Amino acid sequence: MAARRGVAEAPPPAESAAFEPADKPPPRTLFGLRPAVLLCASAAASASFALGYDVGVMSGAKRLVQRELQLPTPRLELLVGSLNLVSGLGGLASGALADGVGRRRAAAAACLATASGALLMAGARAYAPLLAGRLVTGVGVGACFHVAPLYLSEVAPRHVRGVLVSSFDLFINVGILAGFVAAWALRGAGWRLMLGLGGVPPALLLLALVRLPESPRHLVATRREREARAVLRAIYSDEEAEATFELLQEDARTHRALPSRASARRVLCPPAGAQRALVIAGLGVAFFQQATGVEAAVYYTPETLEAAGIDDEAMLLLATVGVGLIKVVFIIISAFLVESHGRVPLLLLSSAGGIAFSQALIGLSFTLGGSCLFMAFFSIGSGPCSMMVAAECFPLQERCNTQLHAALWPAHSPRASPQVRGMGMGIATLVNRVTSGTIALCFLSLSSALTPAVTYYLFATIAVGACFFISSRVPETKGKALEEIEREMVERHLSSVAVKVGATAAPQLQPSQLPI
Repeated sequence: MAARRGVAEAPPPAESAAFEPADKPPPRTLFGLRPAVLLCASAAASASFALGYDVGVMSGAKRLVQRELQLPTPRLELLVGSLNLVSGLGGLASGALADGVGRRRAAAAACLATASGALLMAGARAYAPLLAGRLVTGVGVGACFHVAPLYLSEVAPRHVRGVLVSSFDLFINVGILAGFVAAWALRGAGWRLMLGLGGVPPALLLLALVRLPESPRHLVATRREREARAVLRAIYSDEEAEATFELLQEDARTHRALPSRASARRVLCPPAGAQRALVIAGLGVAFFQQATGVEAAVYYTPETLEAAGIDDEAMLLLATVGVGLIKVVFIIISAFLVESHGRVPLLLLSSAGGIAFSQALIGLSFTLGGSCLFMAFFSIGSGPCSMMVAAECFPLQERCNTQLHAALWPAHSPRASPQVRGMGMGIATLVNRVTSGTIALCFLSLSSALTPAVTYYLFATIAVGACFFISSRVPETKGKALEEIEREMVERHLSSVAVKVGATAAPQLQPSQLPI
């Protein structure tokens, strides 16, 4: 115990010294946000910009690559879709890495992989090294896709958490737009320069990570209480920081009493029904975000516009820039709506009101307006809110309420396991990226087999299914602490159990006894 106390009281390392607030006046704010929060948000924005650029630039670069290397359609599809398929594995690996070494170091590893992959693609002279660079980039992109929203959800104050986490998606789309612009502006310079520029943002972020703090939740979990207090006081007022610190300490004490390892099986199959509901909600929104066909719209926008009657190559790429601009504009609109109207209403508006209708419209008549409408509705809800909800939904811990368990299933011993958020978001990223990669990998072949119209009708049908799932399974997380979200799901689950087995079978539990 003495050793642990000594670790807790050790002076913070130099990397977090910038966040030590002792004996200093409260920091100034910009737009109501303290400098520490703005710095963290800026770093996450840089990571998401790099992710978006890699996606957007391939939309135009792939046409040049196919002509120069004489690639058949299956090889082109593999080149396009491989980044997202491998990024799923990168996201899964980064889940365990983020819980083990911290969000900050996991982000550094992701940046290194992304920058290295871009350099490989820039120097490629044949298909094999080009594909290898794309795969390495995919690992880094997947890790960024997981670590950045997870980090922001744990660092951002709850009243602006939705806005800041949605800014992650905003800068993905700014990156996509920048990729579209680069594909148009550099079409005469060649695809190697287009792809190589994707390594600049992660390289800059790698340098900026020196000034970033670690997640206070991770610091408390690893017994670095002094550093955690310093970070929290840089984010909150002193009173809010102390209250948040006590909450994190209580949660960490619970986790330390549990087994030290979280497995994918335990994350996917938690013993308590409330946690299962959270896992289903998190994985479901991650899946449906991509299953409605957004990757087909992004990667193959030039082909869709070509079917709409635009033949000139420069005009095709310029029209693609216009579609990307609409995407960015509606992401910005969403940032102002996400905290006032909530996540679930925007997801429903996006899925039922927009994506289903616009995909059906594209299938009925290939028009530029249909593509623009799809991008607008996707970007106002499903785009920014899906991974935000996934990051907020995964339970802080996996365990069941022992009183309820003993009353209903006395023959079964209660089970417990450690913090699962990192692993859970890794699995959600895997689901999201594999779904995305599958769409990108199969779109041209699927369109050839079913016709493009039927393919878009299929996407519209999936969007309708997403609407039913969201309305029945996804909780509203607006303005709630992560602990509150889990508590509400536990209460909802206890109510449903009481209805099923009768009020006498389920014990009456006080809020303090709820398993969070």
